[in-house]
Amino acid sequence: MKIAGYVATLILAVVALGVGFAGTTAVLYVTQPASSSSTTVRFTVNPGDSTLVVAQHLQDDGLIRSAVAFRLYARFEHLDQGIEPGIYLLSPNMTMKSIITALQTGKPDEQLAGVIDALRLTQYPPYFTSLPNFSAADFTNIVKTAVLPDGTQLWKKYWFVEQPSTKVKPYDALEGYLYPDHYYFNGSDNATAVIEKMMLEMVSFFCPGPSSNPTMYVDTLADCKQHAVMIGKTDIFASMEGAYHTKNDTLAMYDTLTIASLTAREIRNLSDAIGVASTFHNRYLYSINAITNDGGTAGYLGSDPSAQYARDSDSPPKDGKWWTPLANSGSQTDPKNPYNTEAPGHTGLPPGPIANPVWQEILAAASPKDPTAWTNFWFVSDKCGKIYYAKDSAGFDNINNNIIPKANAATCPTTSP
Repeated sequence: MKIAGYVATLILAVVALGVGFAGTTAVLYVTQPASSSSTTVRFTVNPGDSTLVVAQHLQDDGLIRSAVAFRLYARFEHLDQGIEPGIYLLSPNMTMKSIITALQTGKPDEQLAGVIDALRLTQYPPYFTSLPNFSAADFTNIVKTAVLPDGTQLWKKYWFVEQPSTKVKPYDALEGYLYPDHYYFNGSDNATAVIEKMMLEMVSFFCPGPSSNPTMYVDTLADCKQHAVMIGKTDIFASMEGAYHTKNDTLAMYDTLTIASLTAREIRNLSDAIGVASTFHNRYLYSINAITNDGGTAGYLGSDPSAQYARDSDSPPKDGKWWTPLANSGSQTDPKNPYNTEAPGHTGLPPGPIANPVWQEILAAASPKDPTAWTNFWFVSDKCGKIYYAKDSAGFDNINNNIIPKANAATCPTTSP
């Protein structure tokens, strides 16, 4: 008998002892498939999954007969040293040996990649370097122009994309549309596929489909509105139209994403999203003369992150460190840039979003608090991220002069406030 035969016999003997069955049964576990079915199963290996977890999931999915046998055999094959996270396309008619080989030496058919909340699109490309066909240059060109390499204009292909303004050209036309999340991408996915997948996930929150097909209702505005998320007794589209004083649903969504993006850059805790978004919304309402009180804001949204966005867009940091603290007051930082909501003459909303928010922030901006009940126009946070609100500039000064110094002198709580 050849050496390989002795090795196989030894493995099967170990398996037989480990599972407590006769050798013949152990041989069947390893050499015979779980069934004759050729159905393709999308098998997910999550980051950090142990061989124990993988073995149990394989058994649960009907891909192997025995999780215990798999663990023992996998240990011999050194699979316990780790499996690359991703989605593998497996079938019940594969033998345990072939499954282990696929998990051990093959690349996932779908790979995990994703980004965190509140980043601008210029920060996205490094998160997708694991995708073989992803081009950072293509990604940058598409998000800047909203035009695909084949010339397709995304505002014509997708109803929810606002056509880039010709008066104030956005730095990145798709800013705000690429939802921050973790995704499984096909190994062949390029920049276009990445962008479209992230865009469709974003809009699917407005009209979610079933878990088996979350983007089922996003193809047309009519279909999305028919299946729109309800906020109390009002659907989200009606809420956005009312909040941003327009019957144009695409524009209402764009304004919502703009307020949501400012909110995302201001908060550390998602529980603060509604308060901050509502404060920005009050300032916006005053800027369009929808309410008469302004708390001393003079129609400025007054967002430091918007000044950072303006500065970094005109002078991108060579060290890759975006969003660094302002060296001067926001009003003196790149004051001619229309995105700077603190600069003289730049009242109301900036030309578009400055970052990419998550759903809690989008929802807060889509349905801000009633300004007759939420009368705050100012907010400030301490070093621990706790936010304090004020109705006017006098209250804001009091917070800055009396409350913030005491809060900053104290020790931050061990848990989020």
